[in-house]
Amino acid sequence: MKTNSKNRKFSLTSLIVKIIYFFAFIFISGNIFSQNTNCNAKLEVINNKSSKKAGESGTSYRLKLTNTGFDSSTYKIRVINDNASKKAQFTTSYKKNTIDIKGEFYNVSLKKMKPLKNTSTYNYKKGDNSENEIEISLKGKESKTFIVKMKTPPGARIGSINKSQVQVTSKKCNNNTIAVLLETQIIDGE
Repeated sequence: MKTNSKNRKFSLTSLIVKIIYFFAFIFISGNIFSQNTNCNAKLEVINNKSSKKAGESGTSYRLKLTNTGFDSSTYKIRVINDNASKKAQFTTSYKKNTIDIKGEFYNVSLKKMKPLKNTSTYNYKKGDNSENEIEISLKGKESKTFIVKMKTPPGARIGSINKSQVQVTSKKCNNNTIAVLLETQIIDGE
């Protein structure tokens, strides 16, 4: 009888330990999955129109940012002129046709979005202190559409091309940057 009672206690203890290990595994793997999905975001240009022509008043691009994770996250979004960092690689004739354009952020109601204070300069130009970085907070699986307005600078040469990146980073994932490239060509008129 005593051995039968010992076997029952051992199997009950063994079953409890297995259950504890099972729930610990589920909890740990759930946390790992949750941490990975918290970092994820998706940035897309609406209607795939990432290349446009701009007259005197410039042009606009509609972008959509989606938090693909389950937890809320705050994203920093900035516009960087891609021309400046790559000018050394361009041929002389191509250099003459590049232009830096300031990008500004607007919501879908065409109200200018407030830039972050004390942002660093991303246009790579000496003396350019334009603030072109914003923050957007999204709940898990939430999306937000915003507009990037590319203003044609005064005296811009017709046929000039600008390549700018819209970059998104998150505090939760400092090493993960997503970006889309926008290409704007200056034309005569509107």
